[in-house]
Amino acid sequence: MDPTRLILIEGMIGAGKSTTAQWLGGRLAERGDNAIAYAEFAPDHPVRTKAVDRLRAAYPEPVWTQNDVGPDGLALDPTAYSVDQWGRLAEHCAREQWTVVLESTFLQNSVLPLFVNGAPLVKLREIVDRIQDRIAAAEPLLIYLRPTDIDAAIAHAHATRDPVWTKWNIASAESYPFAVARNLRGRDAVIGLYEEWERVVDDVLDRWPYRALLVADPQQDWPAALASIQAEVES
Repeated sequence: MDPTRLILIEGMIGAGKSTTAQWLGGRLAERGDNAIAYAEFAPDHPVRTKAVDRLRAAYPEPVWTQNDVGPDGLALDPTAYSVDQWGRLAEHCAREQWTVVLESTFLQNSVLPLFVNGAPLVKLREIVDRIQDRIAAAEPLLIYLRPTDIDAAIAHAHATRDPVWTKWNIASAESYPFAVARNLRGRDAVIGLYEEWERVVDDVLDRWPYRALLVADPQQDWPAALASIQAEVES
């Protein structure tokens, strides 16, 4: 089997994406691999998304801001979000034999924004297909972290993060067309959004042509979750 050169870490808020990506990047480096892990807001991130630029403009916690982002948080260069970024990254990974770990870039910041704005499943499938076609050269592995109790997971995230972030998260969720169309307010907007989003994720996983690992409730036993991830990466 060819080595995995692109690892996509995904999951809902509070699922442990940042913890996993950071740990995996360190583990690969310790093993002697040419590897790098990019956090969601990394200033040198190889894939730029419109969603992240919007977050940089509105996020209640300090994050790095790009120089070519306008007042509305969108890039002044409309080509900055080209899906071809994925192809260039995959080719680089394969050519230079680098393993790249991306947190939240594929589903959360490339597909979820369309979902919350009311895009139908056929449109979500289109962007997924466009990205997955371009990353084939990197032998990608999709790792999805899934809390089975969405209500409890959101309650925990809201209770353990800064109250300003929690307020912002709820306000954002209830303002999305997804929630407005369903008259969802407050925490119900966040819960309802992620309950339906997980069905979309199931569709992505069912149609995913590469390797994938679904890790349920990783926070209940982090050592076991990380061990399963390590075994999949090294298989």
